[in-house]
Amino acid sequence: MDLVRAVLGEKTIAYLGSSYGSYLGEVYLQLFPGRVGRAVFDAAMDPDRFGPDLTATQGPAMAAALTAWAAWAARHDDRHHLGSTTAEVLAAVERVRLAAGRAPLAVGTHRVDARALPQVLWTVAAGDDDAAHEEFSALVRVLADAAEGRPAEPTALLEAVLSGLTAPDAGGYAAVQTAIMCADRAASRDPLAYYRDIQAHRADEPLFGPLTRNLTPCTFWPTEPAEPPTLVRNAVPVLLVGADGDPAATYPGQLSAHRALTGSRLVTLRGAFRHTVYAGLFAPRDACVDTAVDRYLLDGVLPVQDTDCPAARP
Repeated sequence: MDLVRAVLGEKTIAYLGSSYGSYLGEVYLQLFPGRVGRAVFDAAMDPDRFGPDLTATQGPAMAAALTAWAAWAARHDDRHHLGSTTAEVLAAVERVRLAAGRAPLAVGTHRVDARALPQVLWTVAAGDDDAAHEEFSALVRVLADAAEGRPAEPTALLEAVLSGLTAPDAGGYAAVQTAIMCADRAASRDPLAYYRDIQAHRADEPLFGPLTRNLTPCTFWPTEPAEPPTLVRNAVPVLLVGADGDPAATYPGQLSAHRALTGSRLVTLRGAFRHTVYAGLFAPRDACVDTAVDRYLLDGVLPVQDTDCPAARP
């Protein structure tokens, strides 16, 4: 990044980083504090946790996103018939989980077992608007039919997810992401450490815990990180924005970034369960968040204090 700045002949950069891009920005800010003009980190990652064990923090946030969807589905039970209360909808998901644990579910030409189910249900993180919830509800209805022994054909979304789970990484996205994660911090090389962690959270994270706390390729990575991770601690002005229900960049992690960056201001989209919040990258735009970011990037004006934006309810 700094080489690009130098080649362009710029003394400073303006930076907008989302998700992993926020961590990249945090490290750059620490290494080159005088070369950053205005920086915005959307869905800021915990700078002390980014690496192979980052996913272990995501189980509770994913469960909260699933519960938020269940509340929506209960209000629209006339369409998908998963339950008329949040508890009934979550109970329907639990029946799917238990059925997949007994035997793989037949969904079209696919078989969904206990290993694949959490990855399929991870789709709830795709968004928290009406369209995303509608699509996910149809997906769960198919799984519920399969769990009850009825013929079940995948929706377009479910077909894409199931096909993707068995498809080769032709684009190299997963390979590159893995290499980045495994190079930043060392992971435990003891497979039993992961199993013990999963078992310790069976009760409080029965659905997503076995996925988020499982082995990763970093467990068997052939080399150690080339250098220690960058300790991010500075007072450079920066704007952080994010959702308090973000299932990937969890809110505790965002708060950790806020504490590490003592010159930061934090704008929180309250009651939202989406990953990134600015400019509608993965979810509908929010005027409150967009206004704060635009004002800072265009005029250099940070909010005078941390700010809450209420999310529009679907």
